[in-house]
Amino acid sequence: MSNYITPLNAQESQGEIPPPQQDVTVLYHHGIVIPHHANMIYFLNDYSRGVEINYGLLKFESDGWQQYYNFPEAGIGLFYNSYGNPDIYGQGIAVFPYLHFPIIRTSKFSLKNKVAMGIGYTNKPFDYKENPWNQIFGAHLNVYVGFGLYTGYRILDNWSIYGSASLNHMSNGALRKPNNGINTLTFSIGTRYHFQKELLPDLKKIPAPPSNARDFQVFINYGRSQANDYNFNIYSSGSLTINHLWYRSAKSAWSAGIDVLYFGAAPYAYPDNNEYITHSHRMFYGLFGGRHWIMGKTSLFAQVGVYLYSYIDPPQPVYPRLGIRRQITERLLFNFSVKASFFRSEFIEIGLGYRIPYKRNILWIINHRRTMINQLCLKMI
Repeated sequence: MSNYITPLNAQESQGEIPPPQQDVTVLYHHGIVIPHHANMIYFLNDYSRGVEINYGLLKFESDGWQQYYNFPEAGIGLFYNSYGNPDIYGQGIAVFPYLHFPIIRTSKFSLKNKVAMGIGYTNKPFDYKENPWNQIFGAHLNVYVGFGLYTGYRILDNWSIYGSASLNHMSNGALRKPNNGINTLTFSIGTRYHFQKELLPDLKKIPAPPSNARDFQVFINYGRSQANDYNFNIYSSGSLTINHLWYRSAKSAWSAGIDVLYFGAAPYAYPDNNEYITHSHRMFYGLFGGRHWIMGKTSLFAQVGVYLYSYIDPPQPVYPRLGIRRQITERLLFNFSVKASFFRSEFIEIGLGYRIPYKRNILWIINHRRTMINQLCLKMI
């Protein structure tokens, strides 16, 4: 990954790099719970309300992956939210790292999209005696995922007005059932305090250097999940995934590969199955393709696969996988992902991978030499 994609020097093309900026944002959210399951319609009787607090850091480094995404803001956030019925669904709180990728940025105005993933807690999960109507959360601990559009305008030296439209999701990845999860669509208004009085610099995004590097990556993952609402047993699952990556630039790659999946809860999770299935028959085999967004040693990825063979018929022939990977050493990788069946999570995967690079990025070497020659010619003129 990183050894085969070397960044250019932003300082040479943009001049002096501005100092980093820090800020704190407070937003009040108001919106709706999206009833994506029929039983939710009968229980929703209120709006979704919440408060979001973010600490952000905007760094303009002379090298690294940030320059290829037009210097996104990185930070950590806290989000408290209600879910349309406090007696059944209760309230939730999430803590998450986030990235704000700029769409429009001037010295005073900004429009950016948000990507966030973290840990959530809900105070009233499903309980077959005390709260059987909650088919949303099966456990206190959940995974939080947030997307949105955020905008702000600088009105004073240290203050901006802020607002957003965001989609927030909370579920536990089928570790505990029921796990329909919850989605809220909210709009917010608030303010941001800037620790520095300097306005945002006017910097242009630097094109990511092209790459033709190639990798094989082999992952072994493990997960656990509950099969259905009233089967309280927890079943182990896992996967062996062989990925081939075609790097397109310092910020992106395409992948294709083979999946060997073991879904331990399959005989009890799929309603059309009425017989006992041995463990050897709980295997699924598939092919997949995907896209990777590279940010230094970390990458986000989305994959879509097609089952080639399985003893048990899955509900749909297509399965998605979303996740994040982190380079630990030059060859060793960490994986966190969600394996799903269509839009229903089956299990969360945690695992390790081994990277086998077999083609070096020749395009960067050519471009780097060309840049050095051009700079030398300019000095000679």
